[in-house]
Amino acid sequence: MQQLSFLKPSKKEHGGAHSLGRRRSRRPMDTQKPLHITLRSDLAFGSRSLLRHRPRILRIVGKASRRFHVRVYKAAICRNHLHFLIRGYERSDLQNFFRVVAGHIAQEILREFPLPALGRGGAPGRAEDSHKGCSKNRRKFWALLLYSRVLTWGREFRTVVRYIRQNTLEALYLIAYQPRRPRINSSA
Repeated sequence: MQQLSFLKPSKKEHGGAHSLGRRRSRRPMDTQKPLHITLRSDLAFGSRSLLRHRPRILRIVGKASRRFHVRVYKAAICRNHLHFLIRGYERSDLQNFFRVVAGHIAQEILREFPLPALGRGGAPGRAEDSHKGCSKNRRKFWALLLYSRVLTWGREFRTVVRYIRQNTLEALYLIAYQPRRPRINSSA
């Protein structure tokens, strides 16, 4: 099920379902403004659930944020997705942060709980064929490209803080899941 957006559409978004079927383009970033980041995995269930690996994920994010000088305002770790509210001071630092966080989380989880070997035609179980082809494609942990949205300080920032807090409480089963209201399409 696709998560519904709670903010109006903007040209300040990149990745996720937003960029499916579109040409690759430069990710919008503004070092003076915060970013809302979302990473989602279709493989994060059971032993690979992100909630189960919460301490590991927080350690990876903390280490990467210090290394690349990225400030993490809020983070939500849910069963199959992550939310971050961050700000970086240089574009290259933000790009490195995205790459390292996504890569290290996937590597640590898949190292401990590997995916079954894929055989011919992508069918699991034929271990003798598991070395052929690009291993990267057989071990893809994240479902889509990392989603990011440039926010403004003030109302948008506070809205995302509340949204991330709500996601955290829902993930910990402290409050009931509250479906997001669908965004209203003004062109219809």
